Amino acid sequence: MDWPKRKPWLVLVVTTIVLVEVFGNVNGCFPEEKKSLLEFKAAYCNETLLPSWVDHPNSDCCHWERVTCDSSSGHVFNLSLQNLGKHDINGDCLSPHLNWSLFLSFKELTSLDLSHNCFQDFVFYEGIICQMKQLEELHLNGNNLQGTLGTCLENMTSLRTLDLSHNSLRGSLPDSIRHMPSLRILNLGYNNFSGKVPDIFDGGTSQSDTHQVSGLNIIDLSHNQLCGELDNNLWIPSSLVFLSLQGNRLTGVIPDIYPVSQSINIVALDLSDNDFTGTIPGSIYGIESLVFLLLAGNQLQAELSSQICQLKSLQILDLSRNNITGSIPSCLNNIAFRDIKIIVSHGIETSVSYGQARRYIAPMFRLMFRLGEVQFMTKGSFFSYEGSSLKTMSALDLSSNQLTGEIPHELGDLRSLHSLNLSHNRLNGSIPENFHNLQNIESLDLSNNSLSGQIPLDLQDLYSLEIFNVSYNNLSGIAPGGNQFANFDDSNYEGNPFLHWTNSNKRVPPSPIPLDKGKKSDDSFFDLASFYWTFSASYVTVLLVLVTILWINSYWRSLWFYFVVWCLLKCFGHFLGDAFCKKIMK
Repeated sequence: MDWPKRKPWLVLVVTTIVLVEVFGNVNGCFPEEKKSLLEFKAAYCNETLLPSWVDHPNSDCCHWERVTCDSSSGHVFNLSLQNLGKHDINGDCLSPHLNWSLFLSFKELTSLDLSHNCFQDFVFYEGIICQMKQLEELHLNGNNLQGTLGTCLENMTSLRTLDLSHNSLRGSLPDSIRHMPSLRILNLGYNNFSGKVPDIFDGGTSQSDTHQVSGLNIIDLSHNQLCGELDNNLWIPSSLVFLSLQGNRLTGVIPDIYPVSQSINIVALDLSDNDFTGTIPGSIYGIESLVFLLLAGNQLQAELSSQICQLKSLQILDLSRNNITGSIPSCLNNIAFRDIKIIVSHGIETSVSYGQARRYIAPMFRLMFRLGEVQFMTKGSFFSYEGSSLKTMSALDLSSNQLTGEIPHELGDLRSLHSLNLSHNRLNGSIPENFHNLQNIESLDLSNNSLSGQIPLDLQDLYSLEIFNVSYNNLSGIAPGGNQFANFDDSNYEGNPFLHWTNSNKRVPPSPIPLDKGKKSDDSFFDLASFYWTFSASYVTVLLVLVTILWINSYWRSLWFYFVVWCLLKCFGHFLGDAFCKKIMK
């Protein structure tokens, strides 16, 4: 047969095969991926779970819930399998043993979310996850994963987000993390990692080290068992916007912070609840981009420097629970704690928007902070700020220190401040009159100091105030009782023996709570104790009058005697003999 005559037919056949291979799966998922998904569901032994996942020839897994396929290739690229785990009545996990090798069949999977499923087996066992080099987002937070991190992490060169928080992982943090060039968000908080803090954000001394971590935006190593001292200098890449080492066992002094390149763009720095000593390093005062500075729960000493006022972009400053002495800097009004919109951008490759980091959560300042949402807890109350409200959250907390002197009246200029806590210090003098300018204040705590004088009555004009505490001071005079102050009880003022109220603002004690809340309360108007006493007194009085009358008047005594006998016969006559009855009646 002549070859040129066969060539057009061969070209047609090859073209048909290629077209089928390329476009044949556009309207249907690949069999191996469908099989893996069905095996994943079968492991739960729950047919009601993921009801759209059915083993039927006409069932397209690209149309299943929590599954997203690429429109051109037909391959699965996103699996959102979070919150599938169940718990028994004791709170123990009921999730099955997960066969991690199932995910190897997804050749184009870039986003895998298995968070909050309480898987207990080790995710990096035999390096299965590390073989998925195409992954860009991996969310395994909120499980019960145990074991240690493997060095194979450096093989995941495409990974941008790694969230292993809220697990039971242990051991030291491997240096392989710093060899992940695409990594932008690293969240290892709430585990049991120990040892020293690795140099994952340290620029080091050689230029070859810096490019490996230059793209990190968020680092959260909070609430672990990390210990020891940090290096004398922290070299921060310009892309880093959030760093949290809260709730570890770090000691020594807070190191100076320097930029790897020309500038520092860090927005949030959380080193609270450690054992840092010394003072706040001067290099921190030069970070103009800081919006959240959280150093609470350490052992910082010395006076609070007025250099803190250079951080004019601050929205939240928490220096509580330290040993800071001296007076409160009057220049804090230069910060103003004004509303600031957080825009984090460092080029196209390293930009972090609210949407991209929406799922990232880290504890800060007794609040939950995430880009796009802030939940703020103060004095037992819980406030939530979501979306654009993040721009209006501001707080100043200097409580539980050794601060002395008077409260600077300049603090009254902080018109955008939402929470002010100066409690548990040694402050004296009076409450500044211009505190009525704090028009956005929601929480004001001045308790456990040595403040004196009268509470400014103009504070009644602070209509946003929800929490107010001036207990255990030396305040005197008339307490405010108008507007929202009518809702504050005596616990807000106790420990001020010279403080009093007029009849117009005297506090009414709350009504007693019924013991049995499940039943409707009794609507009777009289008191039972008074009723019993009145009834007893009346009964005794009537009895004494009757006895006196019978004792004096013989006629009435005879009538009473015959009346008693008649009653006895009426009630018990059938028990008496006829002879006895006749004798009595004569």
